[in-house]
Amino acid sequence: MIVADLLKKNLFPDFQILAGSSGVGREISAVSVLEAPDADRWMRGGEFLVGSGFVFKDDPEQLTPLLRRMNDKGVAALGFKLDRFHHKLPASMTAEADALRIPILEVPMHYRWTDIIELIHTVLVQERQKDRPDDLSAFWEESLDFKKLMSSFAQNLGRDLIVQAPQLDLNNRFLADGSILGGEAVQKSLDTPLVQEQPLPKKGQIHSCVEVRNSGTIQRLAAYRLRLDTPISIFMMLSSGELAPSARQERMLLRAMTMLRASALEIAILSSKKVLKKERFLEGLCFGMYCDPSMIRINLQELCIPLSLPVTVLIVSTADGLSTPRWSSPSPLSYRLGNTWVTLIDESETAAWKKSLAPLAEQGGLHFSFGGKAADLMDIPRSYQEARRTFSLLRDFSLPPGVYLYEELSLYGLLQNMTKLPEAKDVWARYWSPLEEDTSQARRSLPLKELAAMLVARDFNARSCAEGLHLHYNTVRNYLKEIEALLNVDLNNPHHRLGMTLACHINGAYVKERPQRDRA
Repeated sequence: MIVADLLKKNLFPDFQILAGSSGVGREISAVSVLEAPDADRWMRGGEFLVGSGFVFKDDPEQLTPLLRRMNDKGVAALGFKLDRFHHKLPASMTAEADALRIPILEVPMHYRWTDIIELIHTVLVQERQKDRPDDLSAFWEESLDFKKLMSSFAQNLGRDLIVQAPQLDLNNRFLADGSILGGEAVQKSLDTPLVQEQPLPKKGQIHSCVEVRNSGTIQRLAAYRLRLDTPISIFMMLSSGELAPSARQERMLLRAMTMLRASALEIAILSSKKVLKKERFLEGLCFGMYCDPSMIRINLQELCIPLSLPVTVLIVSTADGLSTPRWSSPSPLSYRLGNTWVTLIDESETAAWKKSLAPLAEQGGLHFSFGGKAADLMDIPRSYQEARRTFSLLRDFSLPPGVYLYEELSLYGLLQNMTKLPEAKDVWARYWSPLEEDTSQARRSLPLKELAAMLVARDFNARSCAEGLHLHYNTVRNYLKEIEALLNVDLNNPHHRLGMTLACHINGAYVKERPQRDRA
């Protein structure tokens, strides 16, 4: 393995060379972490060293003499995670790296050292085990060789394959005997006159047909094409007398297409460097990964991000939490995280945002979760955590689509923790237990406890409660009198209303806990 291999698409496509590019042919035999001022004493040669330069944060110029000493020990390359303690490496160090031809790479902040060490170690072990058999289990290795994989497919099928996948650097003809030919052989095969196309049954977004070509002799190719953001084409040469691929062959080709597309999508995501760098910066800002506000300001300037303080963090999600919101943020300060969108909003525009989002929430079934105001850069992680807390409370209490502020949901946070108090059981026993134990429900259209829950949800408005339950208003009024008699409460009494509200939320927590206790 050489330094240049680190930049391959299937390893670390987002690594960047900062200096010493003429030395990318150096051989790597190990990987280690650089976090000591005399790290060169412990080197044996061939190491790829990664670090953030913490021990040199007060005197970065000391990195230059260390680089010279490590070069004398035969170190292969260095990888630095910038923006933690150094935004840029000293000019003297990069100049020395160019002179010594020792590569220095920039490691994006999101990488863990263990991620890098494990992957490089895996590659080195595989290089030492060249006799490893070719099978599809190799697909799950990070250092997957796509040419070996497609060659394995061709041998398994017993047919020649032509594969074109630009994002994976594939433009080859794979022979059934295990040989691999380059782009010239592909061009020669596909330049032959196309006589006829015989369509095959459509497979989703994959267009398939049998191409009949005439190069002096008739040759049929089963062609499968994916024309999306990751264009892929696979052609299988049919044998003489075969008019179409067999069911087994087609399944194999579709599996190959699926594998290639999965890898191409992964690479496409990693290759959108400018957008990716901005999104990772915003994610790191919300997660509190930056220790120094000056590092944040430098990145804001270099990435041309228009961030004005104070700001508020907004998390957008679907009410069911199962899909990504069909909503696009008008703000450039947005990134996607799982099935949610995270956006930083100028505090002066928050009121306008809330007003415009309210109808969207109901129409699209969306939750808009706002954190508190962040007055400075280092306060943004707190606003993000508050937005996450709001998001969690919406899930826990199954609240309807809408716009929610952290300070407005603080009561729900209190209710969530209140169930752990010993007094909670007494409140539940006084204001809810009789509803659970009521045995006279057969003569009604719904249990009184369901009516009570709707009553709490509709702020004790009987008419709104009737609409929510699709019952006649007079029927609800009669049922409310039964609740008052059963619980011995007066629904006009604010203390009794508070008791029922607390008991309803406590009961909801108990219902969630019961399945866990039952399983235990």
